[in-house]
Amino acid sequence: MDIQEYFTKLNAESQTVFEQSIYQKETLGKLHHLSSCIYEMSNVLRDPQEKRILETVSAQLESSNYSLIVGLYRQAFSSLRLALEMGLGGIYFSASKLEMHEWLDGRRDIKWSRIIDEDNGVYSKRFIMAFFPDLVDDAGEYRANAIGVYRKLSEYVHGNNETWINGSIKIMYKNELFEQYCQYYKRVTESILFAATCRYAKTFDDNERESMQFLPEEFNHIEKIRELFGIS
Repeated sequence: MDIQEYFTKLNAESQTVFEQSIYQKETLGKLHHLSSCIYEMSNVLRDPQEKRILETVSAQLESSNYSLIVGLYRQAFSSLRLALEMGLGGIYFSASKLEMHEWLDGRRDIKWSRIIDEDNGVYSKRFIMAFFPDLVDDAGEYRANAIGVYRKLSEYVHGNNETWINGSIKIMYKNELFEQYCQYYKRVTESILFAATCRYAKTFDDNERESMQFLPEEFNHIEKIRELFGIS
């Protein structure tokens, strides 16, 4: 088999997976909606670097969705972890401009342990008290959620044995992996949106809050978020 024939065969296999995946229209619509929520939030940020980071996170989520629908499941999970890391990293850096510019200049890496640090990370009491004190009692749940899904996604990045068994090395539709991805995706986007809400929601003016009505919808179970956005 020559190289053109080989890659044509791979493309055909991916297209077969695409044709099966695209039937999940409602589910894929929900995935797109959640990435759009992050993009919409980026549009109201005043700092250009912070805005660009969240825009990039939204694009990364869409990239991971594309990998999903063409059967590149390992790549989809890996891209999802990157989106989580970058999303929370950008929010962490928003409160530390020196570290942000060091990262932008390539002199600092995003360190997961610092982002979710219990005392100083984006879900810490210190961080939440600075920007949205009313949510301090809710942050622990989202910190645990972020840590848990990051660990699961890391299994695909590090190539844990069970991820090869479940995913196989052949491009083919795997409904179990599709559903698992969707579960992880929801946890990732919830983690980012909650942290972003804690960091930015109090800075929005009335018009911006009106355009962000998806936030009280996504966090309808949190009374203080509903109140801030005028939802009884």
